[in-house]
Amino acid sequence: MKGTLSVLLFLAAATVLSAQSKEPSFTVKLSTDSVLMGNYFQVQFILEGGNGTEFQEPDFSQDFNIVSGPSQSMFTTIVNGEMSQRMTISFYLEPKQEGLYYIGPASIRVDEQVLETEPVEVLVVPNPDGIKQSPEMENPPLRFEFGSPFDHKDPFFDDPLFDIPRRMTPPGRDSIPAKPKKKRKTIRI
Repeated sequence: MKGTLSVLLFLAAATVLSAQSKEPSFTVKLSTDSVLMGNYFQVQFILEGGNGTEFQEPDFSQDFNIVSGPSQSMFTTIVNGEMSQRMTISFYLEPKQEGLYYIGPASIRVDEQVLETEPVEVLVVPNPDGIKQSPEMENPPLRFEFGSPFDHKDPFFDDPLFDIPRRMTPPGRDSIPAKPKKKRKTIRI
């Protein structure tokens, strides 16, 4: 019993140490690097390979209106004993004026070190036609469409084994047209 417990503890410790041996990275990603005036875009700050605290966002107030954010999502996966973590902090920003703008660095603390993103530039161009665009989402939310179980009368509606076409079912006697009787010709000898 003690031997089994010590082996399990050793494997758990080895898994944690191997997961922490990767160097964390902190990057910034834009949905687009140019935007039409009057539209908004998405900014994502992505931390991979670590657990972050004390996130400091750049100062958006001078050049942008914050439409939405900060929104935070976290993903943790363990595959074949290897653990990977990803934390994404998203903002939707609307520019106040046309021009070339820089989004300053954001910072986050991971264990004992502070990581910063690189500054990125955004070009805001005139929009005389008033075109409305929505930013493309890189990671759309997961949606599972199973449908309602009450939409179908047959509980096996999606099972191909039970999908028998109607033409193979025998019709009732009422729907069979009566065959005309043939008249026999009798020949007497």
